Amino acid sequence: MFNTLEKLEDEFKNNPFISFDSDGNGISRIFDDKWDFVSRREATRYVLFHKYPLEHKKNIQSFTAKLFFSEMEQAIDNYVSVSKLLRTKKLLWAITKIWGKSDFSLLSSNIEWFKFKENIKSSMSVGSLKQISTTLRHLSNAGLLNRYIDSKALNELSNEKKGKQHLAIPTTIYSQLLQQTVEVIELYHPHRFEISSVMRKTIAHFDNDLLKKIHVHRLDKNGAKYFNYTMVKYGNELGKEIPNFRFHLKGEWIKSIVKYCLMVVVMFTGMRSRESRTTNPNSYKVFAGIPMLCGNTYKSNKGVAKKEAWVTHPIALKALELAHDATMYAREHFKNVLEENFSEGLISKDEYDRGSEELASSFITTSLSSERYNKVLSGYTLSLGSKDFLNLKQLEIKATHEEVEEFNLLNPDWYGELKIGGSLPKLSLHDLRRSFAVFMVRNKLGNLQTIKHQLKHKNINMSNWYANNAELIRSEDLLIDKNLMSEIDKTTQNLAIEAFDDIYNGTQNLSGGGSVRIIEERDKLLGKGETIVLSRDELESLVRNGTKSIVLLPTGGYCTNSSCERVCSIESFVAESKSCQHLIITDKGAKQMAAQRKRLIAAFESLNEMEDYAYSRILIGYTVKIRQLEQTLKLHNIDFEPFTYTIKANHE
Repeated sequence: MFNTLEKLEDEFKNNPFISFDSDGNGISRIFDDKWDFVSRREATRYVLFHKYPLEHKKNIQSFTAKLFFSEMEQAIDNYVSVSKLLRTKKLLWAITKIWGKSDFSLLSSNIEWFKFKENIKSSMSVGSLKQISTTLRHLSNAGLLNRYIDSKALNELSNEKKGKQHLAIPTTIYSQLLQQTVEVIELYHPHRFEISSVMRKTIAHFDNDLLKKIHVHRLDKNGAKYFNYTMVKYGNELGKEIPNFRFHLKGEWIKSIVKYCLMVVVMFTGMRSRESRTTNPNSYKVFAGIPMLCGNTYKSNKGVAKKEAWVTHPIALKALELAHDATMYAREHFKNVLEENFSEGLISKDEYDRGSEELASSFITTSLSSERYNKVLSGYTLSLGSKDFLNLKQLEIKATHEEVEEFNLLNPDWYGELKIGGSLPKLSLHDLRRSFAVFMVRNKLGNLQTIKHQLKHKNINMSNWYANNAELIRSEDLLIDKNLMSEIDKTTQNLAIEAFDDIYNGTQNLSGGGSVRIIEERDKLLGKGETIVLSRDELESLVRNGTKSIVLLPTGGYCTNSSCERVCSIESFVAESKSCQHLIITDKGAKQMAAQRKRLIAAFESLNEMEDYAYSRILIGYTVKIRQLEQTLKLHNIDFEPFTYTIKANHE
């Protein structure tokens, strides 16, 4: 076992190819600094080694390659994804940094194994150690390491730092984000072609008229600064009819708009960030009246793109059009560069096809700075590298007391990190994805099967969704996102416990058809001197064992019938004569209904001004609903001015 490295050196002495083009010709060799897998058309295209120290680089390359070949032999389809290969390389380097050595077969020795464990102690989280354990097991399975790997023993060496879950954003903050993003889309959608035109004209003017006359690279600091100022001034003058337009070669102002477009797509689909960045205006389809986005997913398909569809909203089409058309100046430039380099034989057909495919996306890089101008890039899709990619300051979130309480309930890992008047502790596209999932659960927008399909998690057959589109009628083969589904389950249970605690112990008044029995139960126990009806521990036990279930309605009430098919959640639904026996309204919910009543009155007044007989029945329905809400407000001692009206179309 201790001469394993020598065997590997002998096996790879001719430096064989490890990657090939689409015609089967060798591209990259094992000891190259870059392994090029562009021809595979996977999300991950390169595996790089150029930053590794020379004393370790060749060893890491050898062991990575051997594991790659070994796992391919064991795979049924003789295929291992590039993302898995990249992960293996990174984990081997992580072991090297901790241990100080890169001949991993030496870990067969008890002395080296002890050193490794001593060095790793308290330096990594449980999650990282689990990945290290998996890599060591792969080395053992491939015959590169002679040791049984006890994952549990390694996990006990962790620093006990738990990775925090992604955020679930409070409903009202989520609504605020939706409103802001939609406002940006509506504002700039009519200007999308003009935005690209201004960028194209400004760059062309300085490229053709000035760059040929001035050697910019020879300018001193002040000269370069003045040149840039002149260009910005020229571009801003051209774009003065576009609200708040700001010219910059890196396209930062345009990038900020494209971010809003990306947020809209994620918030109205729940797509992963990589999936959302494969879409463009042609991705939007309407099947049987249902708006859908068709894009690529890479889960459960070994990193290779696979066509999928997500239910969405028509605003997603506007977002895709805005992002696509506003960045057309950059798309045209990079497409021309690709074609020139391909025609001159400077790039392969695989590189050309991959670049062209990425440039078809709505979400591409907006920068034409000097380091990118007239160059073939390694990737063209919009980068999400910045931790503040979505710019929380720009979103101007100021949390209320209620929002802080909801945030703490939804995000126990982040308890206390959202302050009254403050903003979210972070915001990523995956936070929006998790919030989308939680929103669906809380508002019962479909069953668990619907949610799993929308989030592309599991084997399910959703052919009824696509009954009028044969291409999309098929069984799915999708990898379940265990962490996200676990978070959803925990969130659902925590919300149910909080809701029942409000019903039994928190609210002073209760109403709704389902409140009668609970009021009797509360009065009986409180009359005996009890201070609470059911403790949180009791409620938690009842919720977790399935004895009690509840659904939070967007209107503010609760429904205790988890399989209900009614439409109580629709605000303008005409009131029924008999109150639902499952509906429960607390003081907190009644306050939401007071706000709902104001919205209905505003809608009534808007329609009533039209004096159109066609709207008479709708207006009558509004009045019935408003009056019913007023009865609820009385039961909860909420003051209001009684609604008085005259339907103008009927008034003579």
